[in-house]
Amino acid sequence: MKKIFTITLITCIVLTGLLVSGCTDSKPDASNTISPFTPTITVEEVSIDEVLSNPYAYSDIKITGTVNQTLDVTGYTYIEVTDENKSMWVAGYTTSLENGTEITASGNLMIDFPSTMLGKTFDVLLMAESISDVSSIDTINSPHGITNDNVVTYDINITPVEGSTQIAEIISNAATLSGQEVNVTAVVVKITPLISELFLTLDDGSGQLKASCPNSFLVSNGDNVVVTGIVMTEVDLGSGYYYEVLLQITNVEVTNATINPS
Repeated sequence: MKKIFTITLITCIVLTGLLVSGCTDSKPDASNTISPFTPTITVEEVSIDEVLSNPYAYSDIKITGTVNQTLDVTGYTYIEVTDENKSMWVAGYTTSLENGTEITASGNLMIDFPSTMLGKTFDVLLMAESISDVSSIDTINSPHGITNDNVVTYDINITPVEGSTQIAEIISNAATLSGQEVNVTAVVVKITPLISELFLTLDDGSGQLKASCPNSFLVSNGDNVVVTGIVMTEVDLGSGYYYEVLLQITNVEVTNATINPS
């Protein structure tokens, strides 16, 4: 029996494409107001047998089963999960799970997924956004998807560097700023690590802005940063993930140590 769960995700799929930079001497038109958009994804709770019988029928799923074995590679762990007499693999953030542990995993179902690190292709693989130990409250968040939806609240007390643009202005004038390079002074209030990118939530006290950058940039939750990036609008990443405003970061400067949450 399938149970439908609706969860709000902020995802991260690797973003590619042409980025056009430019500048303007004209004052942005405040009438071009664009509100942030948060996609809603439907997650189906299914058995492993249902997935294996017809994998093309599913996209975002939740399964429950017992850990049969684990394989560790750099950055994450592959977990073979058994549900009654059927088994499938789950990829999640690096973790330690004993064989026999009952877990629940949810995320995006991949078909014919090649792993260069393991030198094999998985017929089906669940890219887990979260993995929960059923016997405890522990949740392992994955680099392949979105972490806990709660954004930690920080005391936002920053002094913008010269030439910075406030987030509220970027959101309100996104149509005018689209394709242009901006500097933003803000606090990182949430980080979602992906396979090759970091997906950030920035807050400067005037609003919050979603941004993506290469995972080679060293940033932490609570860092006060000055970021440079290209304002992008109407970004459709597929699979239901659409952002009216997204900052594609090209440079990050951490200006002070991590601040404490309020």
